[in-house]
Amino acid sequence: MPSSSSASESQGPKRARRAASGRSGPKRRRAERAERRPTIYDLARITGVSPGTVSRVLNNRDKVADETREKVLRAATELNLKPQASVRLREIAILSEPNYSDRVEGYAATLTAHLTFALSRRNIGVMLPTNPFEELPGMFLDGIIAVTEDKALRALVAELERRMPVVHMDKFPLDPAEHIVCSDHFGSGYLAARHLIEHGRKRLAFFGGDYPPFAERLAGFKKALVEADLPVDERCVSLYNPSITHASVLTRMVRAGADGIYAPGSSFQAMECLHVLTYVMGLKVPQDIALIGGENEGVSGLLNPPLTTIEEPLREMAERAAEMLDRLTSGNRAPQRNVTLPVRLIERNSVV
Repeated sequence: MPSSSSASESQGPKRARRAASGRSGPKRRRAERAERRPTIYDLARITGVSPGTVSRVLNNRDKVADETREKVLRAATELNLKPQASVRLREIAILSEPNYSDRVEGYAATLTAHLTFALSRRNIGVMLPTNPFEELPGMFLDGIIAVTEDKALRALVAELERRMPVVHMDKFPLDPAEHIVCSDHFGSGYLAARHLIEHGRKRLAFFGGDYPPFAERLAGFKKALVEADLPVDERCVSLYNPSITHASVLTRMVRAGADGIYAPGSSFQAMECLHVLTYVMGLKVPQDIALIGGENEGVSGLLNPPLTTIEEPLREMAERAAEMLDRLTSGNRAPQRNVTLPVRLIERNSVV
C-alpha cells in the first residue's frame, strides 16, 4: 500500500489544479461580464425607462417624449450601444440645405442620388431628412454625409460630429482635421480661363454664386488671367447672392466688354446664362461671346449651341465618400482625410 505521504503527494497536483480553478473561476466570470456587450436592458436600467422605450428610440420610432429620447440617445452613445438592426444595417443621413432649389434637381440632387446608390451597394441604409434641424437631434445614426451646408446647417453638423463620423462634400477651405471629398475647383477655374484664352478671348468674365466652392474656382480663374498678363476687371467678376437677378449680372459683364464667360456649377447655371444671353440680350454664342459652364449630363450637349463644360466627377466623389464613411462607421480610420478629385474639360461648340 502506498504510504500516506505518497498519497498526499499524488493528490497534491489535483488539489493544486482544483485550487487554481477555484481561484480563477470568479475572476474569469468577472472578466467575461466586463467584456459583455451592453444591451437595451442595461440602457433601460441606467436611464430609468422601459426596454420597449429604449428599442423605440434606437430604431427611430415615434411616440417617445423628446426629453426621454435625448436621455436614451446620450446614454447609448456613452455605452456605445447600437440596436440589433444597426448591427446588420448601418444608417447614414445625407444632408442638404432645405431651402436650396438644387436639392430637387442639379448638383445636390445628383450627388445625393450617387451617394444613395454607393451606400446601398455597401449594405448601408440611407435617411434623407426633410428638415434636418427638426429630425436629426432625435435620430440614432451611424454617420452623416453633408452635401451642402449653409451657416445654420453647418452649426448643426458640427454639434452632431461630436458623437458620429461626418464626411463633407465640397467644403472649403479644406480642413485637415475633417473628412472632406471634393473636386478640384481651383483647377476648374484655371482650366476654363486657359481654354478661353487659347481661343483668343481677352476680356474674361466669371459668373458664380457667393459660396466657398465658387470662390475657389474664381481663384484659379484669376491665376490663369495673371499668367496670361490679362486684366482682372472686377466688373466682369461676380459672386452674386440669390437676391440679384442673373440678367442684371450678365448685362453688367457684357457692357464691360466681356467676350468670354465661365459660369461653373452643376445646377444649370450655364444654361440660364445661355438663355439670357441669347433670348434676352440678343447675343450669339459663341460668335459674340463665348461660354463655358458646368456639366449637366444629358443636357449640356443638347443645347444650342452644345455647351463646352467643366465636368465634376460627382459619381466618383460619391464612391469615395461612401468608402470613407464605410470605414469610419466600421471602427476603422480613413487612409486620407481630404480627397480632391480632378475635373475634365468637355469641348463642344460654345467656344471657338
